[in-house]
Amino acid sequence: MLTRHFLHSLLIEFGPITLFFLIAEWRGFFAGTIGLIIATILAVVASYLRDRRLPLFSLLSSLFVLIFGGLTLYFWEPRWLVLEYTLYNGIAGLALLAGLFWGKAFLKPLFETMFAITERGWRILSFRWALFFLATALGNEIVWGVYGEPGWIIYRFAAALVLCMFGFSQFPIARQERLPEASPWGLRM
Repeated sequence: MLTRHFLHSLLIEFGPITLFFLIAEWRGFFAGTIGLIIATILAVVASYLRDRRLPLFSLLSSLFVLIFGGLTLYFWEPRWLVLEYTLYNGIAGLALLAGLFWGKAFLKPLFETMFAITERGWRILSFRWALFFLATALGNEIVWGVYGEPGWIIYRFAAALVLCMFGFSQFPIARQERLPEASPWGLRM
């Protein structure tokens, strides 16, 4: 059973990109970027009000969106927001792989407030997410190069849905590697 905290986390994480897609389809890329920036700020505030702290993963992704979204609006050039997604995912994927190389599961400090799983589970998830992030960064560049702005807007929304589906597909390992105090799906209660 999904907890209320987890569902709230999904809204905080995926609300801004969903709003971007809806506004971009309705009013254009730059209006969508403004909506994304505003929704990102609101999501950070909501996260802080809920937890009285800002999770590192959310903080980093929000900073990327705010910086590159701001550059998109300042230069009136959509490529900046596209570059944000490539860089963020590429850096995240490489960082997770580097952590594993050094014997660290860098995913753990980012999500241990949501999941209670073993070190083995964190290593498995870190590797899977590293590959996912690198594939997403590569796909982002390919779609932008082949389809341009209209295709990228659809890709970016689809990528958020795929991210959510990929995340849910990782629950079996969280379930298998859960700690005694966790829910049956490895979630913190």
